[in-house]
Amino acid sequence: MSEDASNSNAGSIGAGSLDRGSDGVLPAFTWQYTYKLDAQKRVAFPNEWRPADPRTLFTLVLWPHRAAGRNHAYVYGLSQRRFQDLLSKLEKAGMGDARAGALRRAIFGNSTTMALDASGRLVLPVRMADAIGLQKEVLFVGTGADFEVWDPSLHEICTRAESDLAADAYTQLV
Repeated sequence: MSEDASNSNAGSIGAGSLDRGSDGVLPAFTWQYTYKLDAQKRVAFPNEWRPADPRTLFTLVLWPHRAAGRNHAYVYGLSQRRFQDLLSKLEKAGMGDARAGALRRAIFGNSTTMALDASGRLVLPVRMADAIGLQKEVLFVGTGADFEVWDPSLHEICTRAESDLAADAYTQLV
């Protein structure tokens, strides 16, 4: 399996119980990696992101992007701590809030929780892989505390569509 990134620029994690590594540091998913997808929808998880504890769980959620031209653009990967944060936010909205109810159905009806397999691979549910158009390659994109799983060509389209937005966001950081 090939990877497009230089490992010298990648962040490491080593997530243990509730996401902290043996050094007490929270995960940092950085850089981009491209791997081959096999027929069973298994893909190597970037070595730099692999948790030290093989029982570490990730929640995977089908996520939209306006430029994708389909219901779901990518899989959003969250650590359990981040998933619990998301759950808490959605619970605060209350049961009578129709918008929050629609969002809860969209997120929890399109998510699954899993650990990596014994070979350090992410085994994507077929429905999830098909929903984002994965065929032969998978692009992992680090987003800091979380990660995204993309079809490389769709990622290119969506990145171009939001280039002005990203440029504006950079100016607000400094």
